[in-house]
Amino acid sequence: MNDGLLGISRLALTALQNLSFALLVGTLLSERWLARSPSPWQADVSRRLVRAFRGSAIVALLSGVLAFWIHCALMSESSLADAWPAVRSMLTETEFGRAWGIGAAFMLFVTLISFFPWTGSAFGCQLAQGLGLAGFALSRSHSGHPVDAGAFSLPVWADWIHLLAVSTWVGIVWVAAFMVAPKMAEASQGDHQNGASFIQSLSDTATYALIALFVTGAYNGWRGVGPPGNLLGSAYGQLLVLKVSLAVAAAALGGHNRFFEMPRLLASLKSGSSVSLARQIRRFAAILYVESWVLAGVLVAATVLVASPLPGTS
Repeated sequence: MNDGLLGISRLALTALQNLSFALLVGTLLSERWLARSPSPWQADVSRRLVRAFRGSAIVALLSGVLAFWIHCALMSESSLADAWPAVRSMLTETEFGRAWGIGAAFMLFVTLISFFPWTGSAFGCQLAQGLGLAGFALSRSHSGHPVDAGAFSLPVWADWIHLLAVSTWVGIVWVAAFMVAPKMAEASQGDHQNGASFIQSLSDTATYALIALFVTGAYNGWRGVGPPGNLLGSAYGQLLVLKVSLAVAAAALGGHNRFFEMPRLLASLKSGSSVSLARQIRRFAAILYVESWVLAGVLVAATVLVASPLPGTS
């Protein structure tokens, strides 16, 4: 296996980890929203979300380990089979390795706790999972370009908020598109209010995440790109333009759902018309489906962006 293929594999695994992390955030929030009104329908959807959370945690953990192993092999110019000394050296002697190790520990904690037969409140379990995910995200911000300004500098915190915001947006859209919206047509009349509440929470949270994403993204872009000429005159700047373009397209799709499809869907949920409701759910879910894949493109662009040298440093 040549270095080029190894490098592509590392980027693919990192993108997979990023998507898995977003799904963890999305399922955690979605399950909390639905649990506000317990019912058989809610319990069925929540079981699907719990399984998705566990699967995403395992994928995030394993893909992160494999990506780090490949990274160490590439840095040491060794084969994957002979990379263990480089892995050990990276973990013990570099800030990047220590940050990765802390993040892996947080993800292992989140994975284990998702299988633990929790004896306390569901909120307590979800709070522990949320703190673990926040810790993992902070470790990621300590292993990229922002940490050059200092371990707990403003660029690190801005990157952390940016990562949480984009993960929240991607995660809740994917969960809504593939796990909640398709099951909404099966909900009984008594669950329609819960469905309406979920959709409202989805829309409001996506709006807040979008605002945080663009504010922190503008700051990160200003720091990373430097002079305006670098925006189109460097590979980093061109990737940033691609990422922003995809984010704007996803925002436009989300805006269409919020201002056109969502009011009609909420009206159908309140009226109880099964024919009208099924039609509105299909329309709303179709937009979510397209938006989810555009957002996947945002994550892929972000993955390549993080691995790319800043303008003037290559």
